Amino acid sequence: LAAAAERSSRRRPRQEAGGEEGEATRPARPAAAMIEVVCNDRLGKKVRVKCNADDTVGDFKKLLAAQTGTKPEKLRLQKWHTVFKDHITLEDYEIHDGMNLELYYN
Repeated sequence: LAAAAERSSRRRPRQEAGGEEGEATRPARPAAAMIEVVCNDRLGKKVRVKCNADDTVGDFKKLLAAQTGTKPEKLRLQKWHTVFKDHITLEDYEIHDGMNLELYYN
């Protein structure tokens, strides 16, 4: 039992030297990399959209709507049978640079 407690104490992260949490010395969050996603509607329109990996699908639809001239509410993005929801980020769906998505109109 003592050995298990000792092992679990080794796994705990150490406090960083330098003082209180929230200091200005540490960056709040690293900058997200720009990615380019290709959307194909299979009706002859293939659009390349540049965005950040931490953008939500709703933000991505707004960028896509600006390029296609279609309202973002009328767009549906999916990959195979997975329909992407607006409040989840592209990172969470593991959408990477150069990936192809299916574009449908509602």
